[in-house]
Amino acid sequence: GYYNPIYIYGVEKFLDDALTSGIDGLIIVDLPPEMDDELCIPALKKGINFIRLATPTTDEKRLPTVLRNTSGFVYYVSMNGITGSALPDPSLISGAVKRIKDHTDLPVCVGFGVKTAEHAKIIGASADGVVVGTAIVNQ
Repeated sequence: GYYNPIYIYGVEKFLDDALTSGIDGLIIVDLPPEMDDELCIPALKKGINFIRLATPTTDEKRLPTVLRNTSGFVYYVSMNGITGSALPDPSLISGAVKRIKDHTDLPVCVGFGVKTAEHAKIIGASADGVVVGTAIVNQ
């Protein structure tokens, strides 16, 4: 999700309600690591994982910052652009997963543009998990 509705709702109330609802992790796509004190650190203190996104444009200088305070798993966005708009290039994914794993012991799950079971199988060969969203929404 996005941070603004959580901010409006109230961070502490949101985290308490999330725990009560059984939530064990958050993916907040618009909250960069520089803003960890806003939600990431409070979530971690309550035992809620804070999952960060790494992208094809996350370079070696930025990657350690992205991974700082990340927990649960790292979500690798397999391509630039809008999810479901194209297919990621599987030949680039294994290298990206390895590069991320050189910086963390967390599992790396790959998503964005996964449309078929065969595609998930190819991606899953080099990733710890495959995130499927658009294909489910389309069904």
